[in-house]
Amino acid sequence: MIAAPPGISGELLINPFVRMAQGLNAINEHNKELGTFTHGHGWGAIVADGSEDKAIRSVRACWDNEAIDTLRHQTIYFLHARLASKGAVALGNVHPFDAVVNGKQWSYCHNGTVRQPLETPSSLNRSDSTDSEKVFHQLLRHIEKGQVLEGIRATYGAIDDFTSLNSFLLGPEALWVVCLYTEMPDYYTLYLSATEFGPVISSEILAELDTQPVALSNGEILRIDRTSGHVDSFRMEEL
Repeated sequence: MIAAPPGISGELLINPFVRMAQGLNAINEHNKELGTFTHGHGWGAIVADGSEDKAIRSVRACWDNEAIDTLRHQTIYFLHARLASKGAVALGNVHPFDAVVNGKQWSYCHNGTVRQPLETPSSLNRSDSTDSEKVFHQLLRHIEKGQVLEGIRATYGAIDDFTSLNSFLLGPEALWVVCLYTEMPDYYTLYLSATEFGPVISSEILAELDTQPVALSNGEILRIDRTSGHVDSFRMEEL
């Protein structure tokens, strides 16, 4: 996963994103030798479309899909490559998921697996929805009330059995980032890089950005303003 809340040129992100999806960027508990662990079950992006956010999705592996090259000259807000753990390899299960709340678009992607059964919210009418999409629709209940941080704490705090709840939640004013995992810290740690284009969050260190990335702590929540790039940090537990 990679996110650039104020927006960044695809020319800077596509190559590292594809390399990361192929497992050619970093060694971790899953990918003990480069290229042995890949995310090839589809990819998605949120890009600028005038003043609106536009979602793009494909069920193909990003390194085997020429369509991703069309993003090189677009402004990208976030990218996600899927490794299916629950739910079929199908376009409807490719991140990001999106919904319109009070006339504004919200988009969501998640890395990890929720092992416990989850309630299917009434707003979600797909019987084959994934754990990630169910979590998103639970968050929407709180977003409707303007309670994003409270909603993240309540929704994620009620989930006990999971590998990771690492996620990006993009709204009209800010990107919300959650770093929360129960295992494999090398694989699940998220990184914040300060670039000339604004903050960039990634699930691996991206050499092309030529920065000194800061690792997010487990249980950390960020709110990154989409206009100014200002970063506020919170904890899962309210202090």
